[in-house]
Order: sequence, then structure tokens, then C-alpha cells
Amino acid sequence: MELVAAEKTGSYNLPEVDEIVARCKKGDLEAFDELVAKYQRFVFTVIYQHLGKVDDIDDVAQEVFLRVFKFIGRYHGLASFETWLYKVILNYIRTHQRRRSLLGRFFIEHHERTDDSGKSFDVTTQLVETTENPANSIEHRRVVEEIMEVVRHLPSMYREALIMREVNELSYEEIAGVLGVSMGTVRSRLNRAREMIRRKVNL
Repeated sequence: MELVAAEKTGSYNLPEVDEIVARCKKGDLEAFDELVAKYQRFVFTVIYQHLGKVDDIDDVAQEVFLRVFKFIGRYHGLASFETWLYKVILNYIRTHQRRRSLLGRFFIEHHERTDDSGKSFDVTTQLVETTENPANSIEHRRVVEEIMEVVRHLPSMYREALIMREVNELSYEEIAGVLGVSMGTVRSRLNRAREMIRRKVNL
């Protein structure tokens, strides 16, 4: 499976999403089937981003949707449904990782960022850049493996924030909502994660 950003509508819901969610809250099973069909790709993508290629990804997705069905009454529309759903997914992934002690594989798409100090953060270029020069190709593969190893072992608070920002392009506000922290904390965690990667792979 190729890692791609999870599709999202932004910080608002489309009218049909509000309508489906409202029906789900009333126990409408057909509406829940519609919700699953609409967000199945989103759920699988986010799970893959955080866990990598695991044999039980179908089971994980099923457990996520069971939690959505159980707790959808707690969604009050204060953020987009995708943001709330992301939080449900992430909470279950944490439980799953603790239970199974899984290490995920993480990739970052090509999105050049600048941290708060103004220093360019271009780890993703190192991950996806290719060249016709065989020697350089070998070097790039080495860098990819090195970055993968670093991201794989980042503390979860930094790894989660990094994936949400660099892969899914969530805003600081959205990340703060998912993690239940301030935007200042989000910035701090992202800067810390980027600095850890720079230091480990000499970027």
C-alpha cells in the first residue's frame, strides 16, 4: 500500500455528513453503513500511516468503526467529523500498540516545512528524491532507511503530531483538537520531532 494523505474536507462538514451523523445518533443502521462507506478509505489510510503494514489492519478498522458506533453520541459538531474521527482512530491505535507492542512504518510525503525559527525542514525531500546516478540512489535509500528508523522510534507524542502535520496536513488547530493540547504544545512537539530527525540523520 502506498502511503497517501488521508482525504479530508477541512474544518467543516458537508451538509450530507451532518445529515448522516444525525441519523446515526438515532440508531439508524443504514445511515451507519453509509458513514462506513464514506469514511472507510480515510480510516484505513490513517491506520496505515500510524501502524504500517500489519496483518490485522481489517480488524483494527472494524474496531474503530465499532467505537464510532458506540460513541457517536459524544460528537457535538464543535470540530469537523473528520477531526473527531481521527481522534477515535488515534485513541484506538494507542490501545492497540500498547496491547500488541507494534512498531509502525512511517513515511513522509514531500512537503517542505519551515519551523518557528525559520529553518527549512525538508526531510520529506530526502525520502522521495530520486536520481539517475546509481551511487546517489544507493545513498538516498540509505537516508530513507535511516529516517524510517528514527521516525519509528520517536516518542509517540512527537510521532503522532509529525504524521498529522506532515502527512495529513492538519492545521495546528486541528492537531491540538485531536491531541487535546494547546497549539503552542503542538508547535513545540513538531519542532522537537524535526530537530530529533535532523540530529539523528544529519540533515
